[in-house]
Amino acid sequence: MSLDSLFKPRSIAVYGASATDSRKLGNTLLSNAANGAGDVVAVHPDAAAIDGIPAVAKLDRRIDLALISVPDKRVEAAVADAAAAGAGAAIVLSSGFGETGAAGRVVQDRLVTIARSAGMRLVGPNCMGVVSHLGGDRWLNGSYFWRIPNTAGGLSFVSQSGAFGGMFFAHMRASGLGLSRFLSVGNSADIGITDALEWLGDDAQTSAIGMFVEGIGDGRRFVDVARTITPRKPVVVLKAGKMAAGAKAAASHTGSMAGSHAAIRAGLRRAGVIEAADTEAFFDAMDAAAVGLRKKPARNIAIVTISGGPSVLAADAAERAGLALPTLGRATIDRLRGLVPAFAALGNPIDLTPQCPIDNFIPAIEAIYADAAIEGIVAINCGLDMKPFGTGVARGVAATGKPTAAFVLDAPGVEAEMAGAGVLRFASPERAVNALASGA
Repeated sequence: MSLDSLFKPRSIAVYGASATDSRKLGNTLLSNAANGAGDVVAVHPDAAAIDGIPAVAKLDRRIDLALISVPDKRVEAAVADAAAAGAGAAIVLSSGFGETGAAGRVVQDRLVTIARSAGMRLVGPNCMGVVSHLGGDRWLNGSYFWRIPNTAGGLSFVSQSGAFGGMFFAHMRASGLGLSRFLSVGNSADIGITDALEWLGDDAQTSAIGMFVEGIGDGRRFVDVARTITPRKPVVVLKAGKMAAGAKAAASHTGSMAGSHAAIRAGLRRAGVIEAADTEAFFDAMDAAAVGLRKKPARNIAIVTISGGPSVLAADAAERAGLALPTLGRATIDRLRGLVPAFAALGNPIDLTPQCPIDNFIPAIEAIYADAAIEGIVAINCGLDMKPFGTGVARGVAATGKPTAAFVLDAPGVEAEMAGAGVLRFASPERAVNALASGA
């Protein structure tokens, strides 16, 4: 099923921009679309132009994508207009449909009937729109969001919540990781999360997929589709509505039926999907997927540190996550004995101690990376800003490609070395371990 008109439109029509009040959401939508796409037209009953963009009373030519942001009573006419003109897809950002109850669902069903009778795909209603990297410095922003990441990359995100999309964009800006596609599906009257997942699974530009899910209406198909994708691309899901109160909120929010979470969890596991426990775990797992921590599953890890306390927390987290802390090989231990103080702890976690000669951090950490029993590394440094510690991690990653996650606090030189090697740093030892575990 092609969603190219949605994610790669060459022409766009915007319904709902005001000729007299630029503060309207429709004007935000029009401005966003015009700043990225080349061929944009506004649809307005009276105006010849809006904010310098040509306007027509009715759409008189085929376009790829219609963006509809009009009051709910006018949505049906706008959808019919776009369908009659041969639009490839339409996104209804307006609310007031299936999420409001039975009467709203009747109107929502009519929108789907109009769209399908014309061969037009429909996103929404009650959504925030689409964002897509079109190549080079060109972006499609067919959404209400005025601040989107401007770094291109392989992460794509599908959400049943528009507001969580805002949280996702804020995280992407803060992390500096690159975006490929974003879609807010809202009520999923036609196109739902499974349709989007299927298309993104075949999208060469997408290397990892994240999803915020309140309910899965076609659970069996979702599992079947996800199962074909997860061997090639990580899929990370944050499921809201696990508990009774959350499920009730989901139903009033998008009209989603949350379903039994035990059944959903089992289906996700069968499909190889990573289910995040909460928001922090979701973003950590997405970050890990973005830098390829999942490409080499790591169940046998080493925790490398210069002080004990945080590494103990990391060890606890590793056991909870089902990761093993194997003993280093005899040759590795013998090598370390010649590099670190006699009182250094060479079990696992491996505490090199602050008293380790500064020039020995690099060969010591390289030796740990080279150990055949170790598949991944969690590096911890709190306040000992000795650059060679970070250099050792960077060289170990470069030499072995072993997945690595770090917790670094008040050590900017160490952090800079790790950042230069693409090593993700997390806000706690536990989150570093859990991010590594998400790929195992």
